[in-house]
Amino acid sequence: MSTPKELTLAEQQSILLDIMKDIDSFCRANNIRYSLSDGTMLGAVRHGGFIPWDDDADLCMPREDFDRFVKTYQSDRYHLLLNTHTEEEVFFYGFAKINDPTTYGATSYRNLSKYGVAVDIFPLEPVPQDEKKRAEYTHKIRSLHNRLYHRHRKDPISIIKSYRHSIDWWWNKIDDVLHNGEYSGSRLLSQIIGMPNVEVLLDIDRFNNLVDIEFNGHKFLGFKDTDSYLKMLFGADYMIPKKWAHNHVVYKK
Repeated sequence: MSTPKELTLAEQQSILLDIMKDIDSFCRANNIRYSLSDGTMLGAVRHGGFIPWDDDADLCMPREDFDRFVKTYQSDRYHLLLNTHTEEEVFFYGFAKINDPTTYGATSYRNLSKYGVAVDIFPLEPVPQDEKKRAEYTHKIRSLHNRLYHRHRKDPISIIKSYRHSIDWWWNKIDDVLHNGEYSGSRLLSQIIGMPNVEVLLDIDRFNNLVDIEFNGHKFLGFKDTDSYLKMLFGADYMIPKKWAHNHVVYKK
């Protein structure tokens, strides 16, 4: 048996770029709106591509585009993960992961890096304009998702919280809330599940005015007004580098 090859950061970023290009090509061909997001958008603006020490990539989509993407995405090379819990795969964090199945992390299944090199795609939910209603709505979804998270654990607190229902039951409860259409007409979008960032509110018009953004020599879709978006996420001094990294150890099969 050959010894697994540990991938360098440059090799991980090269694979990430290829996955991003595959997603971009599919989305453009199928009129699915997406944007570079989070640290990936920051890298595009500040570095013209990956933040030099970053080892992941993030995209976001309005819920309606996200649902269409996960139902239709196909690739000969890459694999979509979303709310699955088989013997081989456990991933029910509410966002999608497009991974290169020839790579893997050196950690247990509860750690997201088990899936090796992957691009994360976060759905943005329509939320109420009213601040109080918005807080109640996001709290409801986050509480349900917390129960889902605890369902696969076996410590006493998790058992008390979640074991009276199955993983599918908890996810269906979340799905019902997300898709009941109560706020489908709202112009405000927020990232509630997956890696929540409920303080960042985006107007749907941002997705109706997407532009090409240069990233490592390729063009990807992103918000036209990157400045206000990055200030919401990282503060007014977002152009000043603050070094950090996930430091995932990833191998090639």
